[in-house]
Amino acid sequence: MRMKSSYSKVWEIFIKFFVTSALTLGGGYAMVPVFKKKFSKYIDEEKFSTILSLAQSMPGPIAINIAILIGEELLGIWGIISAVFGVLLPPVWVVVLAGTIVGKYSQVLHPFFSGIYGSILGLVLGVVYSMVKLQKWDILKILILVISVILAYFFKNFTIPIFIFLVWWYYVRGYNRDFRRR
Repeated sequence: MRMKSSYSKVWEIFIKFFVTSALTLGGGYAMVPVFKKKFSKYIDEEKFSTILSLAQSMPGPIAINIAILIGEELLGIWGIISAVFGVLLPPVWVVVLAGTIVGKYSQVLHPFFSGIYGSILGLVLGVVYSMVKLQKWDILKILILVISVILAYFFKNFTIPIFIFLVWWYYVRGYNRDFRRR
């Protein structure tokens, strides 16, 4: 059901998206049931399911996609503009505020970020360790690993082509091995 365009309706859509975006934790998918409830007066369940399906198939964040589709459904271009601004402003303000605080108090927060860096490094190394532990190592895999690390270190601009080549080569080698088994 398309709403009649007026400043109050544009403002209403903006406020609904702004409040939802500001108060919902968990990202776009956490906002979906809130959007469904807030706009149930204007959009029936079947239409909302269609909007959700379209939003999931579109590239980009789901919250923005839903804002575009609901805004267009209700008020056309003015609905899109108000909904997108409503859903975008709270996270943008949070990022600007966080950046300002980090910039202003960077010396005070430096130990905190050093601790975060150490914990992230520990998490990544834990994942690498578990992957290495599960791997069935042979001399060829060790050789490929050593050569790739050396090439990536000395030829930083060619890291992606080297990776693609190694994946292709390993795939062809594995494919040929499987083919010979048949």
